[in-house]
Amino acid sequence: MKKLRVFQTVKSKRIVSGFSMKNLGTVLLLLFFLPYFISFLFGNMQQTETDVRRARAGELLKSGRMYVSNTTALGKERIPLEVYVADKLSRSMEADFEAEALKAQAVLLRSGILAGREEEGFGNEISLADEDYGSGILTEKMLQATAETSGVYLSYEGKAIEGAYFAVSNGATRDGAQLGLADHPYLKRVFCNRDFLSSDYAKTVSFREKEFEQIWEQCAKTRITQDEILENEGIQVSQEECGIRLYLDSAGYVLYGERNGEFVSGEQIRAAYMLPSSSFHLEAADSQVNFYVRGKGHGMGMSQFAANEMAKEGEDYTAILEFFFQDAIISKFE
Repeated sequence: MKKLRVFQTVKSKRIVSGFSMKNLGTVLLLLFFLPYFISFLFGNMQQTETDVRRARAGELLKSGRMYVSNTTALGKERIPLEVYVADKLSRSMEADFEAEALKAQAVLLRSGILAGREEEGFGNEISLADEDYGSGILTEKMLQATAETSGVYLSYEGKAIEGAYFAVSNGATRDGAQLGLADHPYLKRVFCNRDFLSSDYAKTVSFREKEFEQIWEQCAKTRITQDEILENEGIQVSQEECGIRLYLDSAGYVLYGERNGEFVSGEQIRAAYMLPSSSFHLEAADSQVNFYVRGKGHGMGMSQFAANEMAKEGEDYTAILEFFFQDAIISKFE
């Protein structure tokens, strides 16, 4: 049976003002901490607790034996792993999120970087090609979140996992087993009861009927049968909507849309029609087709909005990660 694989990292980023510094990101980060290094090293008696905390955070970010070798159009740069994690955190989560939510995100980012590199104890250098390095806006809270989780990652059966995350759920996260991700058993359905409070929770996307039809015809069709889909436990089948029958997973996301015996995956529909997520239903009205969409992102792993709500309620980052990745282990390397 062919099953859709949607396990991926969220690629959408916030649009920030200013220009990209690319490989100068590390230099700017170190300059940010320079006054605090000087104060810390020379024992300035007037330094505040905040100064000390910043200086210690800077030391943690620079310390360690692990580096990222990042290759861009401007060349190659060797970056301390934790500096790179902090930069990536600035590009993947809102700056005003709670500290514990930022910590959970930092752990997921670090896990994804380490995944598949256990054979030699992770080694001391990881090769990447990240053209966007240095383009985020780093805040003190993000730097502190990275420093306070330095070396922490998620593992399963002794191996670092690719920590999936996304912006907002439709009310629940997706079960990896229903998507052909048998090798990711830690991805299970959990309920995110406060995600409806997000401004990104619900959106309507509309197309003229002719435009809708043109896009549908451009979608690649999948060779699969209804029986094969329904072998997957927990699948729900909708009534036809605009001539399309939807097959939904247990979290309410569209696995496939079927029309005249041809199947298109839910993630492909999402991409083709530029929808916030693949949790949707369809209605036709006034010569147009409306997608009523819930959530933002692929729905796998940690809902960032839900994580932030948990942090507001006093949960720490370990509790947040244990909620979304119930069979994974929180580990740490030295």
